[in-house]
Amino acid sequence: MKVEYQYLVARVQRALAEDPRVNVLDIKVMVQGDKIHLTGQVAHEAHKKAATEVASSVVPDTEIRNELTVLNVEAPAQPEAIN
Repeated sequence: MKVEYQYLVARVQRALAEDPRVNVLDIKVMVQGDKIHLTGQVAHEAHKKAATEVASSVVPDTEIRNELTVLNVEAPAQPEAIN
């Protein structure tokens, strides 16, 4: 059964990396019981939403728990002084 989980995880990770709506390599995919958990960081809220959609398309009858965090990427308040 563990081997099946490894293939499932690999399929979901590949789909997340290859889908242009997400395009993220380092999303961690875990199977716990009958749920898929997605953890890691994405750059935009749209990527987070798309990750759920992509994972659901790979495993349509499985609950997806999207625990991704969206990075807060803002310009620095002040330029960094380099001496």
